Amino acid sequence: MKKIILVALLTITAMGIVSQPALFVKTAEAFVSPAAAQRAALTAQLPANITIPDTLPANIQDPMLLEAWVRLYNHLEPIQLWDGSTITGRQLAQYALDHALPIVWDTGHVCSGGSCSVRYCDETVWRFDDQLHPGIKPIYIAPIAQPDATSMQFLVGTLAHEIFHRTSPFGAVADTKFEEYWAFRIGAAIGKNAAPNFDGIDPLISGELFIWLLKNRMPFYYSLPEYPASVAALVDAH
Repeated sequence: MKKIILVALLTITAMGIVSQPALFVKTAEAFVSPAAAQRAALTAQLPANITIPDTLPANIQDPMLLEAWVRLYNHLEPIQLWDGSTITGRQLAQYALDHALPIVWDTGHVCSGGSCSVRYCDETVWRFDDQLHPGIKPIYIAPIAQPDATSMQFLVGTLAHEIFHRTSPFGAVADTKFEEYWAFRIGAAIGKNAAPNFDGIDPLISGELFIWLLKNRMPFYYSLPEYPASVAALVDAH
């Protein structure tokens, strides 16, 4: 009898040991990392000709904003800037990735109904980081409903506009009409936006930026300085 009981116990123990690897495999298969889940969702919803980068931004958690970022990454057509250099949507998307910029919906109305990043002034220096409250500050995007193709493209253009600002293209200075002109122009080129209209405006001729704002009914920017100091010589020589 003792031998029979001992054999039975050994059999049960062996079965338990054998079942453990199977349990481990099932548990491992059931676990999917957040990054893998994001990639799977993007792969399922994006066209086959859209490249999904190997590294996705950890600071963009919303699926719609992440899709817009991936679409921005796929904009490779160069846009010529004021000094003859060029920029692409991919460069802007890569900047957001490299600098770990959080991109979130503006549910708290920080931007008064628009999209923006908050600038902080330290005496004469303007930055996007708050010295009193360290940390990378977000880009706030005006909330939209589930987009169709047109509004998604507009959202991609909005990301381009706001990330361009975060590159501080003219240094650690206050915003200007000139910077807004180029942010809107880049956003419109990538977002295929009909507005604002840029026809007949030479941004390097003093006074024309105000005319541009007036024609497009954008009074919010009327009070901004016209040019950053870094392009003064370019304006004078134009």
